[in-house]
Amino acid sequence: MNKGDQAYEIVRVFSEMGIHRTGTQGDQDTFFWLNSELGEGGADFSFQTFPYHHFDAELSVWSAGKLIEAEALYYSFIGQRNLNNIATGIVDAHGDEDVISHEICCMVDAAKKDGFDGLVLATRCPTGGLCAINRDHRMDLDFPVVLVAQDNLNKIQTSGTKIFFAASVRKRMAKNVIARFSGPTGAQRVVVTTPISGWFRCAGERGCGLAIAIFVSRQLSKNFAVDLLLTSGHELAMCGGYHLAQSYNMKPGCVIHLGSCIANIDAKMTAICSADTLTAGRIASALERLSIKLSRPSDPTNAENWVGESKCWALNNWPTLSIAGIAPHFHARSDLPEVVTNPGLLNTAIEVIIDSALALANQGKT
Repeated sequence: MNKGDQAYEIVRVFSEMGIHRTGTQGDQDTFFWLNSELGEGGADFSFQTFPYHHFDAELSVWSAGKLIEAEALYYSFIGQRNLNNIATGIVDAHGDEDVISHEICCMVDAAKKDGFDGLVLATRCPTGGLCAINRDHRMDLDFPVVLVAQDNLNKIQTSGTKIFFAASVRKRMAKNVIARFSGPTGAQRVVVTTPISGWFRCAGERGCGLAIAIFVSRQLSKNFAVDLLLTSGHELAMCGGYHLAQSYNMKPGCVIHLGSCIANIDAKMTAICSADTLTAGRIASALERLSIKLSRPSDPTNAENWVGESKCWALNNWPTLSIAGIAPHFHARSDLPEVVTNPGLLNTAIEVIIDSALALANQGKT
């Protein structure tokens, strides 16, 4: 098999592990699989544990005598309640996360003021289905918020609904993965990082980035010492990424962050690089094959100038390349390998990102 076929197989296996939310069985099974996959590839494999707030919910939403697919908005409510008088609204689930949070807060405040006992939100997205929303445990609203697809919201508004909502939060431990490729003796160190937790089976959201990160790390390890850092807690305000970046005690030559939806069909991608002008130009030329335009941050130490887990590394001010984006099946149950990617897309992405990573790692060398 060529690289694209091999990468697709990684995406397929990752997706078949099941739901990849932090703390799920799929999350745990992924660690055992990665231990085998990366260990056989010559990496020194270890875990880093960190605390997080685990959200459990029991939710049932009925309308017109039928059970409707729904998700409890993480951390929105703790306790148990039958919802009989709900407010409704719509949120752009593929919008900016800060904007989404602000809009939800405003709708919750309005619902409380008007005497409703819960809020049902349609998550507008290209597929028309239900999309999940990333959440920080510090965003507690103390008000039940239920997410549904837009078509189901229309049913609820027409026929009414009966909702049972019960939720709890408890502190648990999660894991990040650290896979070290030793490289040649005395070689410069490079960080390659990508998150491995997310919503549903997240083949495109997480699986593609993981597969590409593995190939990039193996290629770089021919000339560099590579730390492949795979973080959990992405959907929970990137808590694993922040924990790992803040505890990382080495000084690499550069950081390569591979985020969501790389090599996804119809993806809209962003690339940001804090390299010198010459190196950034080389990377921009490589990324043209993926139709990705490169930008340079005005202040590399400001996390707001980055995306995804690259925000976690901003204060270090190390040369960084971050590639991430969004695609139609992002955060949806339909994010499955056969729908979101193919071996050809993956093969091209691997070639382009290897070229870009080598340009960054060799910055300043003639």
